[in-house]
Amino acid sequence: MRDSAGLAPDFPTLSLDYAPRHQGNGPGFEALAGLALRLRRLGRIDKGLTEDGEDGLLSPENELKEARVRKGDAQEIRRLNRRAILAHLRRGPLTRADLSRLTGLAKSAVSRLVDELLKEGLLEEGTLTSPPLGRPGTLLHLRPGARFALGAEIGVEGTVLLALDWRGEVLWAREWAHPKEAGPEERFARLLQEALPQAHGALGLGFTLPGVVVGNKLLYAPNLGWRDLDLNPYLASFPLPALAENDAKASALSEVFFHGEENLAYLVLSTGLGVGVVSEGRLLRGTNGAAGEVGHWLGPEERPCACGRKGCLETELGLGALLRHHRALGGEAEGLEALLAKAQAGNPSAQAALAHLGEHLGKFLANLAVAYDPARVVVGGKAAELFPFLEAPLRRALAEHAFLETHRALPVQPSSYGHLAAAVGGASLFLARFFELGGLWAESPRRNGGRYEEVALGTRHGLGA
Repeated sequence: MRDSAGLAPDFPTLSLDYAPRHQGNGPGFEALAGLALRLRRLGRIDKGLTEDGEDGLLSPENELKEARVRKGDAQEIRRLNRRAILAHLRRGPLTRADLSRLTGLAKSAVSRLVDELLKEGLLEEGTLTSPPLGRPGTLLHLRPGARFALGAEIGVEGTVLLALDWRGEVLWAREWAHPKEAGPEERFARLLQEALPQAHGALGLGFTLPGVVVGNKLLYAPNLGWRDLDLNPYLASFPLPALAENDAKASALSEVFFHGEENLAYLVLSTGLGVGVVSEGRLLRGTNGAAGEVGHWLGPEERPCACGRKGCLETELGLGALLRHHRALGGEAEGLEALLAKAQAGNPSAQAALAHLGEHLGKFLANLAVAYDPARVVVGGKAAELFPFLEAPLRRALAEHAFLETHRALPVQPSSYGHLAAAVGGASLFLARFFELGGLWAESPRRNGGRYEEVALGTRHGLGA
């Protein structure tokens, strides 16, 4: 897949449009520019934009022909070229010659941009290569820990806070419990207390919530009991840029960012049930931000739901239902950790309860495949750690109830981050934007372009909209 400038073949581009204004010290983001549209008007560009102008990046080498690039676009082109280089290096170490070949940029332009990235501490040089033909080259790597972001999940029973570096490695993680009745003031005060000592050097803090989030407002989180909550006062209290997002949506975006899948369903199964759906590289939000709230699809049962209705799907598929079924079979586990330990020890009632949940999840995924037709399903939340016991009955039920033959073998896998996935998704909101901007995070306004606008390829509704 090429982006609109043809700079990063086979690398998915997320539409990034959060542009939060920072309140306090540190980088802020300006309104976003429609660079892709301007480049399309200029003509199709199949390779990188290379040196010919005064600063080496103004004029395209190939298909612009007679079209002019206004001076204000020079820095935007520079961002795109840096983004292309970083995108290729995310896949693995490469030499300067490799980068020139892959991006189509002149070697001199690649060298200049690589020197910038080395000076900024984003890259590091490794070993020399010994190719069968040509001169040896020095391998370039993304520097571990060069940039990182904080991510948090504010869940029903507790909070997770972690630091994630730009290569996707969790640097550290902390967790603490809350009483279920704890309100937003108590939860955000504790998060601020824990995040403050770790904030220096972070790109930002992205936190996720188990509910419908639109901009800086939480419309409804049934399992928390919160409705129409203005998040701006809480965002303003942090000493770094902060963003809020739904837990399933943020988790889905992090999967796209780190693994490159453009058609994905990310299932968060814990106290509630939600799905983040990415279709052709775009996150589905819906008119009111409620797309993916599948836990509140109505089913045949009449069990009361936290949302106030009866028969919502999560009353039968949530992990609370798993514990109820375990106890109905004579089990005595009080929590998920205890149930998992019993299943690992061979306890029949624990294993039977998990097999029952796996079967019902398989039927649910057969319906989800018809609704969204994803190429891959990732299971996150606390259910990710139960997946070894869920997988076999889940796959049997999916194969039995699939609508299309291809859905019978729909890839389903647990999140590699386990129960940390939602917090990883929060941190990814900033890391994805950092890469989208080519690592140029907080440059000053440009003399030739007026007040410089940050580059993003998207619409006003946010990341992946």
